Amino acid sequence: MAAAHPDPRHTMGEIEAHLAQSPNDPELLRQKAGVYLDVDQPDEAAKVSALLLQLGPEDPENLLVDARITLAKGEKDSAAAKVRAIVAKYPKHELAWRFLATAEELAGHRDEAIKAMRTHLNLSTHPGPGDVLTCAAWLQERRTASDLDAAIAVLDQGLARIGCLTGLHHKAIEIELGLGRYDAALRRVDALTARFRPSVDLSLRRAEILEKAGRFKEAAAACDDALALLDILPAARKQSDGFKQQFEAVSQRKAEDLQKGDP
Repeated sequence: MAAAHPDPRHTMGEIEAHLAQSPNDPELLRQKAGVYLDVDQPDEAAKVSALLLQLGPEDPENLLVDARITLAKGEKDSAAAKVRAIVAKYPKHELAWRFLATAEELAGHRDEAIKAMRTHLNLSTHPGPGDVLTCAAWLQERRTASDLDAAIAVLDQGLARIGCLTGLHHKAIEIELGLGRYDAALRRVDALTARFRPSVDLSLRRAEILEKAGRFKEAAAACDDALALLDILPAARKQSDGFKQQFEAVSQRKAEDLQKGDP
């Protein structure tokens, strides 16, 4: 019976012990190459990769290991070219698209990096929040209206697949504010409040949006909500200097919003 594959977190010694029983197991060899890359030994990883390419020269997983080694050696354009060849032959290989995005970005090819990351996100049933935020940030940095809309679409796609994550909503709120879409930003605060319950931070986020929209009386009401939430904190918490400073700052903010909201 074949030996069970070790956990990726296992040490080189544990991987070698499994390889002693299954010398040409490609998954074990890929893990071995990965460990060498993790400890910045690309030349040792390349020796393992050479064996992998002998065993499976067309296996996309083996080709991806080779591309990772090329990138680790600092050959950015060559690594990107290798992964482009992989995705051309295996267009649904989501991890190859993800690695291509990394390689293209490191090679200074932002447009190609965005295309690759968006393809990865479209293929992935469970995209990583970090990948979603990275793609949205790349699009946001280009600052055109279409790119900003695309960034919001990427974030909403991530929210639909991953769930209501604070980081994705806050990034979307940041972009919506830059576009002057205050009601859209407020709806995202509503979604976060419904998912995670009212909080001081969310009330103040609402106040910030309303202030930017020039709706100062509503902003004052949001500050009042924050003050009410602060007021119900345990007595011990309310004795701290940090609490007192925050309560005073929010009270002052409410007063200023009320003043600005007067006709």
